[in-house]
Amino acid sequence: MSILYSKIQPLIYTNESFADAFESLLVSSDRMKLASGYISEESLKELKSILDFYVTENKKKFCDLIIGMHGREGFTRPQYEAAMSLGKFLEEYGLGSVRVCTAFKFHGKVYSFYKDNAPSASIMGSSNLSNMLESKQWEVDYVFTDPETLAKFNTLQDDLINKATKKLLELPTPETFKENEGLLEGHSGVEKLTAPDFETYKAEKDGLVFEIPLKAEAKSNLNTYFGKGRKQPNGAVRPRPWYEVEIIVPVAITRQEGYPPSGTIFNVITDDGWKFKCNISGQNNKNLRSEDNLRTLGRWIKGRLEAAGVLEVGKPVTDEMLNKYGRNTLTLSKTTIPETWFLDFSVQ
Repeated sequence: MSILYSKIQPLIYTNESFADAFESLLVSSDRMKLASGYISEESLKELKSILDFYVTENKKKFCDLIIGMHGREGFTRPQYEAAMSLGKFLEEYGLGSVRVCTAFKFHGKVYSFYKDNAPSASIMGSSNLSNMLESKQWEVDYVFTDPETLAKFNTLQDDLINKATKKLLELPTPETFKENEGLLEGHSGVEKLTAPDFETYKAEKDGLVFEIPLKAEAKSNLNTYFGKGRKQPNGAVRPRPWYEVEIIVPVAITRQEGYPPSGTIFNVITDDGWKFKCNISGQNNKNLRSEDNLRTLGRWIKGRLEAAGVLEVGKPVTDEMLNKYGRNTLTLSKTTIPETWFLDFSVQ
């Protein structure tokens, strides 16, 4: 047994985090049984994108997901749509199912991984599935590898599947949904501004504006997910996160007077009232990224496209999608507040 700790200042230990262990076991396994009290739409989209990546590589990974609390407490619409999308994908390719606990409120978190039809490891602790992406709060988990414990977890999950859950695809669509917390709610390094603060920032734009084109290239920019994956220590290749993007800005813009130079880190205020950090890097100042988490900027852009109904998880962003959304640029406007820019992706 080994202990997993979240990595949040000021307590940073050398132990693996839940995300580290989950990723390593996912890559090395061929089957998973995942039971989580709560889920997030981002974690479900990320899980689907990973499984879809392996399908395209002709390397199927089987997955049964048990959702614990939402059967009684309800889903937000994005959570429900992401769970349905994952469930349809698993059924279509014969990889497993998404199930909802209907017998009681299941608050447990047990994640079991199998290799060659035999259990190889299980994680049990306080982390919901959303922690596969990042720690939003401090969590403690354990990795078990002894056969006796793995057999007990296997029995528990089989009993949940067979006796206490139903397939999401077979349940009626909810008549109502819980209120959505917001596009970037709960993401590390992100702040939701109050209306007065937002208006203050908006009023400080000083007239210097850069209109940055969004490129729908096959394996970069908004489609970084389809580019080369990251090689893991065990030699396996892990696909890039669905929401990871890198905006490559044309030299004709980066060489204009006033454009931030490479190495600059600055605050962005978005047109819908979020605040987070971005940075400029690369030769000719060409790369625009979110600073604290590479997924933040992508979540903000691709999440807007998803909310508008023009982008489906796992599908490449195209020029046609951007046109349907209503624009294919980001507007970066300087403000009089030091190291602060206004970022606009709004449409009429």
